[in-house]
Amino acid sequence: MNVNSTSSSGSGSDNTSEVMNSPGNDAASITNEFMTLMIAQIQNQDPTNPIDSTEYVTQLAQFSQVESLEQMRLNQATQMVMMENLGIVQSAQLIGKDAMVPASEVTLDTETVHGKVYSGNAVEELSIDIIDESGEVVSTLKLGPQEAGDIAFTIDPEALGLPPGEYSIEAQATSGEETLTADTFIQAPIEKIHFVSASGMMMAELGYGLGTVSVLDISEVS
Repeated sequence: MNVNSTSSSGSGSDNTSEVMNSPGNDAASITNEFMTLMIAQIQNQDPTNPIDSTEYVTQLAQFSQVESLEQMRLNQATQMVMMENLGIVQSAQLIGKDAMVPASEVTLDTETVHGKVYSGNAVEELSIDIIDESGEVVSTLKLGPQEAGDIAFTIDPEALGLPPGEYSIEAQATSGEETLTADTFIQAPIEKIHFVSASGMMMAELGYGLGTVSVLDISEVS
């Protein structure tokens, strides 16, 4: 199962964390040491010149605040680990499924590739140009008049006589005398999931040469 967790934390943060979490450096240990010293000083104080207890009470209250803040920090760290583990478990279910993502480039072989065009308005004519690596339009899909919304299309390399390689796709729509461009999407298999700990972002590696995208860019999963 190709689910990886990636962290971009620096060594400085790791060193700080090690110092804070080392025995004797946590707030509880420091508070206990302070209480031990305070009791020892009270037991050995000069009866004719007693220690002002107000200062000890104030410092003890400050230690309690520090301890509470540290506990909050530890709770947040635990929650982050739990969220990361939950994300990894959930992401495992996506591997092998097909994701629809925005794309204007695709790597073709012999498999039929499915996609869609989104048009915000009804158009009189919609077409998709398939452009090879040299910038030449090698095939055009004529989709005819379309209503606003998602318009599905398929690219069958064998039927279109397209050799394996990298291609670009451009959707053009005609509305009256105006020629518009439209957003294109490609459906590709999810091959791997990465969870980036530093940002909490889940990334998906897709087939058909689409590379790595954020799962937030996936509009459909099937």
